[in-house]
Amino acid sequence: MPRSERIADRYELRAPIGRGAMGEVWESVDLRLKRTVALKFIHPDFLESDDEWQRAVRRFRREAAALAGVDHPNVAAVHDAGEWKTLQYLVMQLVPGTATLADLVAEHGPLTVEDASASGAQIAAGLSAVHEAGIVHRDLKPQNVMVAPDGTLKIIDFGLVAMTGTASTRLTAAGESIGAPDYRAPEQAGGQHSLVDHRADLYSLGCLLHFMLTTRPPFCAPTAALVALAHGSQSPARLGALRHDVAPDLEDLVLRLLAKLPDDRPGDAASVYADLAPHLPSSAPNALRASVSGLGMDVTWPFRFPASPRPTATIADGILGQR
Repeated sequence: MPRSERIADRYELRAPIGRGAMGEVWESVDLRLKRTVALKFIHPDFLESDDEWQRAVRRFRREAAALAGVDHPNVAAVHDAGEWKTLQYLVMQLVPGTATLADLVAEHGPLTVEDASASGAQIAAGLSAVHEAGIVHRDLKPQNVMVAPDGTLKIIDFGLVAMTGTASTRLTAAGESIGAPDYRAPEQAGGQHSLVDHRADLYSLGCLLHFMLTTRPPFCAPTAALVALAHGSQSPARLGALRHDVAPDLEDLVLRLLAKLPDDRPGDAASVYADLAPHLPSSAPNALRASVSGLGMDVTWPFRFPASPRPTATIADGILGQR
């Protein structure tokens, strides 16, 4: 796609950000509102059949509808969506100078207990907002969490989203498992989509906490099938055995999040947020530490991760992960 191309007489493409299995993302300018945005495209060239294309379009539109209904500082905002020529496009928030959580840990190693707890609390706050809107992400992983220079985290890429309370929530072929294997709840691995609810996201959050504290997911194996088998049958290593500074109650929280059965996990993201509150940095504001009331807003505080050597990374980087 040529630079300076104008989309829908409103968005001017400036520079490509990335390309992946489903499409491409461009840094663009909204000429009407005079702001820089990220435009995510999918088009038939990325897919092998008309059926795949139709499923991708439905998934793409669902992503737009799901995100547009959520206004939360820890969820990447959607500004617009539409169709232009043969392309479906999504207009998203673009925050310069961000990197994915995967990049951050790869570059700087395990996070401190305070920073991992602070990050987990932000993710829990974002999940609480999307779950309240009847949305289940189903693909929460380090590549789908962006980290801004001020430490604010944003959940992105709702391409595998499920809308609770609807008659049809599956956009993949029958029996196909969805979500990243390393961070996927056991009930997702068998393709039993009717059993997947918000507690699958909480399982993934447990995996993310384990990753932030140890640089690896709770289960590692040579193949995706063996990883899925481990999620369903093996017990994760206790964090206290991997690093000495993890408090027993934090270790217990991660183990409860990683329970094999959804009923054995915490009931909702708000309760996870509350359990993480005692481990937040001392610089966290009192409103954040004292209560989960006002969960939707009081979710950031002045702590900073080390500067990233990838200053041009953006929220859109994580959008292009494998589906």
